[in-house]
Amino acid sequence: MNLSKLAEITNGKIYNNQNINIKNIKIDSNQITEGDLFIAIIGHNKDGHDYIESAIKNGASAVITSKEIPNQIPYIKVADATIALGQIASYIKEVSHAKLIAITGSTGKTTTKELVYSLLKNKYSVLKTDKNQNNHIGVPLTLLKIKNEDFCIVEMGMNHLGEISYLSKLAKPDLAVITNIGSSHIGNLGSKENILKAKLEIKDGLKGDLIVSGDDSYLNKISAIKVGFNDGNDFKAYNLETNLMRSSFWINYQNEEYQIKVNLPAHLIDDVLISIYIALKYEINIQDIINTLENFQNISMRLTVKKINTNTIISDCYNSSFESLTGDLTMLIPNKQKKLLILGDIAEAGKFSKTIHENLKPFIEKLQNYELILIGPEMMNLQINKAKHFKNYKEALIYLKNKEIKNTLILIKGSRIMKLENISDFFLESKRP
Repeated sequence: MNLSKLAEITNGKIYNNQNINIKNIKIDSNQITEGDLFIAIIGHNKDGHDYIESAIKNGASAVITSKEIPNQIPYIKVADATIALGQIASYIKEVSHAKLIAITGSTGKTTTKELVYSLLKNKYSVLKTDKNQNNHIGVPLTLLKIKNEDFCIVEMGMNHLGEISYLSKLAKPDLAVITNIGSSHIGNLGSKENILKAKLEIKDGLKGDLIVSGDDSYLNKISAIKVGFNDGNDFKAYNLETNLMRSSFWINYQNEEYQIKVNLPAHLIDDVLISIYIALKYEINIQDIINTLENFQNISMRLTVKKINTNTIISDCYNSSFESLTGDLTMLIPNKQKKLLILGDIAEAGKFSKTIHENLKPFIEKLQNYELILIGPEMMNLQINKAKHFKNYKEALIYLKNKEIKNTLILIKGSRIMKLENISDFFLESKRP
C-alpha cells in the first residue's frame, strides 16, 4: 500500500511526500524493519510520538502521527492515530476475501476462538486473535495481518458500553458469537442487563448471523441462532456425560446421531456446540469435527489439566468471574480426591464485589476433602473457617513451598491481576513431588 492511499483512508495530510510503498504497518518501534510504517498511537502508559526517532533508526520509511514532527521522513498527520490504525485495519479487511468471525461474551471467548480455529483449519486457511488482543488496538492489529486467509477469527472484549460497537463497525463481521452473559465487568456496567446491552453491540457492524448460547437466561430471549441443551434451541445436544475435564454428548446432524468427546468440562460445552455449528455451516466434514474435538487441548492458563507426579494441576488463572469460578468448582463436586483450592480475587466487580465473593461459599462447601487458600483483599469477604488468607501470590508461595503436597487435585483460579500463573508454574516444575 502506498502513502497516498493511506492518507486517503485516514483523512490525513501528507508531509515530505514521497511516492513510497509500505511493507508492513506497526505500532511498536522495536518491531520496525526496513520499509515499515510506524503509527504513533497514544496509549494509557506510553506515547508513540516518543518512539518515532527509534522507529526511524530501525528502518521506518514513513510515520502516521497526530503531531507535526521535525524529521524529514515522510509522514501523515491525522486527528487521532489510534482511529487511523482502525481505519487502515478496516480497509484491509474489506478488500480481503477473508470471512470475519467475531466472538464476545463474559467468559469462554478464547476457548471458543480456539475451538472454531481448530475446526476450520481442517479445510481453510485461518488467522486468529493472538493472546488477548481483543480491544480497540488489538483487533486492528489482528486485521492488519490478513493476507490471503479464508477466515479471520477475532475476540472482542469490553469494559464499558460503546467499545464493542466500535469494534464491530470497524471489523464488519460476517458471523458473530456471544458465548454468555455473566458478571464480568459488572463493576463498570452496573447490571447484567447493561452487560447484555454491551455484548449486543456486536450486531452494529454485523453482516450475517448471530449465534448465541440458548441455555443462557439472558441470551435465550434475543433474536439469534441458539445452540445448547435446552428445548427450543436451533442446534441441540443431549445425553451429556462429564468427568472432571472430559465430556461427551450427542448431536443429531442430517438425521444421523454422532457422539462428541472433548477435553473440556460441562460448563464449556455450549462453547463447543457453537464451534460445531460454525464448522458445519462452513461445510467441515462431521468426522473431521469429531476427531479434532477429541484431540483438542486448551491453551496455557485457560482451564488446562496436567498430571505432575502424584498431583493433578488444574490451571485456570488467566482470568476469573463468578460464573467461571463456580463452573470450575461445580465440576469438582463429584470428585472425592484430596483437593487444594487456590483462589484469587475476582476483579472489576465494583460495588458488587463483596456479594459476589460471599456467594462462592455454598459452592465451596459442597466439595469434599478440600483445603482452601484465598489470595487478595476481595477474597477476605469469603468467610470459611478452614480457609487460609494471603495478601498476594508471593505470600501464598512462601506457604506452599514449605508444604508437602502429594496425591492432590489442585485448582488454581483467579483474575489476571492476581498473577496466579506464578503459583501454577511452581507446581508445574518437574522437581515438585
